[in-house]
Amino acid sequence: MTPTMRGTTDCSTQQVSSSAAARMETDAADDASQHDRWMQRALDLADAAVRQGEVPVGAVFVVDGVEVARGANETNAAMDATRHAELVAVDAALAERRAVDWRNATLYVTCEPCIMCASALAQLGLRRCFFGCSNEKFGGCGSILSLHDRAFPCVGGLRKAEAVDLFRRFYDRDNTKVPSDRRGDTRRKRKARADEASS
Repeated sequence: MTPTMRGTTDCSTQQVSSSAAARMETDAADDASQHDRWMQRALDLADAAVRQGEVPVGAVFVVDGVEVARGANETNAAMDATRHAELVAVDAALAERRAVDWRNATLYVTCEPCIMCASALAQLGLRRCFFGCSNEKFGGCGSILSLHDRAFPCVGGLRKAEAVDLFRRFYDRDNTKVPSDRRGDTRRKRKARADEASS
């Protein structure tokens, strides 16, 4: 899918500020293959995460066509619910003392940023965001709250089917970090949510 400002996207960009909307209109003319390339990188990170038993979300920040930060979920490994892909990427860049111009950064992430991450991205002054599938339970960019409004434009649905498929793979097996007496029930509920997101 080629991301556009209007049309069949999961996240409306029509409520962002006029300057952000104008930027997104210009960005819509960007080479679609570049968007696809960076989302593939995020999908690769999410795929590696699911193979390690992590929630399959990958995030890549790009400035002027160059990757400046990347991350995948580490919530299970760290036993820390704040270790989402977007924050892992930002933390890695900060830890390496990389000078990242976040105001010119584009985020490619496989799942809609949650409320926590969307708020952090707004504070960073992110330029724009493209995401794969919606986050119907915790989404901060249109699904539950719209924390991107007046902060950064975003478009959802970029390679959505592949992002949803990664969640299906994750939920088809037990999450060993969930107590054993809750695993089956949790897996069924999460798989049902992944199925809903794909329709």
